[in-house]
Amino acid sequence: MDNISGYKNIHEGKRLFIMASGPSLSQLDLAPLKNRIVMGLNRSLLIYPECYYHCMFDERLFVMLSNYLGHIRKLFTLNNRPCGLPLKLLGGEGFSWNLEEGIYSGYTIAYFGLQVAVYMGFKEIYYLGLDLRHEQGKTHFFGQDYHSENHEQNAFPRMEKMFTYGSKVLSESGIKVFNCSPISTLECFPKISYEEAIAL
Repeated sequence: MDNISGYKNIHEGKRLFIMASGPSLSQLDLAPLKNRIVMGLNRSLLIYPECYYHCMFDERLFVMLSNYLGHIRKLFTLNNRPCGLPLKLLGGEGFSWNLEEGIYSGYTIAYFGLQVAVYMGFKEIYYLGLDLRHEQGKTHFFGQDYHSENHEQNAFPRMEKMFTYGSKVLSESGIKVFNCSPISTLECFPKISYEEAIAL
């Protein structure tokens, strides 16, 4: 499908794992996800290239991950990117229920992915690797990215603000969002261990 409208409620009532790229992701056995619907974000392709969907809008990653992108069932992105299903950027702060009108960045691809997941009708969403913190010098599961060295001081607080906002928007929707990161201090989504999540 080449239009976002074709994805409206396509997975109504189902469960989704959204794979971010925080340091904690490297500690997980991802093999049990084989028969689950997984949405990858940014460089999670490097550790789990079998994702069902993927979201990415950082332009430099389209070059870095070009060898992986051809294997994705559907890539969701923003306008003026080299490939993928483009969505109109409405701004940084807000929450879009109708992606035909556009989407908000929330200052992070993980917030972008949340809106895509909700639009597709998922009712249970489990974040993996959504740490919003560095761990033992690592910025990501693969090690250190100098572009992200200052995220704890500037980017993470803005992201936390938007996730908190998003959780309030979804609070009466019946959509449940969980954070499976053991090191995250994000408090707006209930915490559940990865082992518990995949056992459900």
